Amino acid sequence: MGRSNPKTFAQPDLLKSIHPKTLIRLLEPCRGLLESRGLSLPREAGSELDYLGIDGVLASPGEWMDAHVVEGLHAIGSLGTNENFDDLLAIARRHSIDVGMDATAADLAARIWLEAPHALQGKERETGWQRGREFESFRAREPRNVLPEQCPIEFGTLEAALEAWFVAEKRGAGCRVTRIDSAGEIRFMVQHGRMCKRVPSRKGSQSAFILFRPEQTDLVIYDLHNNELRISAGPVGQMRLYREMFGKHLFGDAGMFVYAHKYTLTPLQTLGSAALYSRDVAGVEWVRLTEIEYACSTFDYTERHKAEDVFQAMALTGRGIETGAQLQHACFAVKLAGETNPRPLAIRPPNVAEYGRGEEAAVIERWLRARGFVLTGSAMDDEDSNPFMAVA
Repeated sequence: MGRSNPKTFAQPDLLKSIHPKTLIRLLEPCRGLLESRGLSLPREAGSELDYLGIDGVLASPGEWMDAHVVEGLHAIGSLGTNENFDDLLAIARRHSIDVGMDATAADLAARIWLEAPHALQGKERETGWQRGREFESFRAREPRNVLPEQCPIEFGTLEAALEAWFVAEKRGAGCRVTRIDSAGEIRFMVQHGRMCKRVPSRKGSQSAFILFRPEQTDLVIYDLHNNELRISAGPVGQMRLYREMFGKHLFGDAGMFVYAHKYTLTPLQTLGSAALYSRDVAGVEWVRLTEIEYACSTFDYTERHKAEDVFQAMALTGRGIETGAQLQHACFAVKLAGETNPRPLAIRPPNVAEYGRGEEAAVIERWLRARGFVLTGSAMDDEDSNPFMAVA
């Protein structure tokens, strides 16, 4: 089913966590699209799947992407976790969906989507929040206009530099960087190893253990419009690595991107519920504040309020956000046009945001800027005055 503004999907790790036979069934409606992009989808399990190639198509799908497939992948990614395994197994049994002994949580979620998608959608509505990524933002030290064609497409030297850090930090050898162009941004998927894991296992009736090195895919996004780098990765040292290495190997300047204050929650104090106005931002139907946490100077006292609509709940009790408080964290529900469920958005000043993916993320970013939640100009602090990047 074609549509003019398809959703996107960029989680190669999730694709690998689904049994190949189930994944092939799930992607069958996209066979024509994948083949038109030069990718072969096997007819049955056994042949090698090009996970990164498939993920690249799903991340920049074009007009004729089957929306049901991408919706399913997002639902599987949101619910196919170990914490949900028992609930998913119960759903599978209620719908007579047979699964093997080696089924993972992602396998269960995928099988349910194929056999009874309404059941998985119902579970997702219960959960409420779709899983997003947490990003740190780094602005360019100097304004510049960069075109997509000016960025390299070969990453051998960048991969070597990153791999050297991963080896030194005991994450193992091997690193692959894949570029995916999207509207207004360039995404870089960084695949690498994590610390080794030793977990108990079963060999038939015998107790044993498995030692393995998990793989992780980090996401680095260069925002062409706002000239900033957004990074979703691990510890501070890894953030610093990506900030410097992507600046050096993409633009010839390791110091191109600097830490700066990006987000503020001040509009919630100064404007109240008016800070959530959205009618002037195309694609956003409404926004509600669902959680707010702030600290008062007296005895370091912290208050946290949580509701379906915090402003409405506060109004009923004759309260409001204290004007002198320091706002530390806020969560929002953002209803996007054409979507059934609101999208979660979390802001933790000065520099952390957590929300969805692809074109939908760009819409949320526009709303944040329109309402003054994104700082610009002199309000942004240079990294030299901020302790974040001083941490090893």
